[in-house]
Amino acid sequence: MKIGIIGFGNMGRALAEGIVSDKKFSFDDIFVSDKDKKKISLAKKEGFKTATNKEVAKNSGVVILAVKPSIIEEVIEEINPVLDNRKLLISIAAGVKIKEIEKNLIMEIPVIRVMPNLNVKVKMGIIVYCKGKYAKDEKYDKVFNEIFSPVGIVIKMPESKFDTITAISGSGPGFIFYIADVLKKICEKKGIKGKKAVSIVKGLFYGSGKMLFEAKETPQQLKDMVCSPKGTTIAGIEVFEKNNFPEIFEKVINKSEKRSKQLSEGGKK
Repeated sequence: MKIGIIGFGNMGRALAEGIVSDKKFSFDDIFVSDKDKKKISLAKKEGFKTATNKEVAKNSGVVILAVKPSIIEEVIEEINPVLDNRKLLISIAAGVKIKEIEKNLIMEIPVIRVMPNLNVKVKMGIIVYCKGKYAKDEKYDKVFNEIFSPVGIVIKMPESKFDTITAISGSGPGFIFYIADVLKKICEKKGIKGKKAVSIVKGLFYGSGKMLFEAKETPQQLKDMVCSPKGTTIAGIEVFEKNNFPEIFEKVINKSEKRSKQLSEGGKK
């Protein structure tokens, strides 16, 4: 099976690298295209086959649209002549609903919409997907899982949940990295600088994430394990509670979700 990836930006590149890293697929199985010559040079340097959008779609059984929402119609129009119902079209364009993709296709082609996050690059992504009306057959689930399961946790959900998923798991890494950067700057402000600050923050997030993933306890139970009565951790937690951190974080998610809905409704890209 040949896989085509149209768009070699952050997510397209992360997917391509993640797919070949599992060694189920080789570099010869992946076709990549992008209008940015620098990105094409990078793809070639990494060992991927490069071609035009149309050539990628023609030569691939699975075509992944890893392009910005604002140009997805343009890309579909370009590749329409070489598509047929034997191909599977997968879109990761944020906010673009399946019905919008299907109405721009000239044939009844199976479409899957997916919201992955950047963590696919380290094979720990969250990959949520839903299927279009021509992709109901279970064989498409199998193909999708074969491609994406090596790079993370695959979860099937109704499209109605995609704005929420976009805000939580799609944007989530950015929120986590933001908090990590804040902690790094606090370390530096208090005299712990350079590699030491970076190592502390990386170790903190990696170790805590590993605990969340591997431990049987819930997040609250893990928090309670660290919070000794009248200790340093509970003193810090009290500041979170006093300043309504849960409410602040919910506002962050709600704002991101609202933006996803705006994109879905054809708002400003």
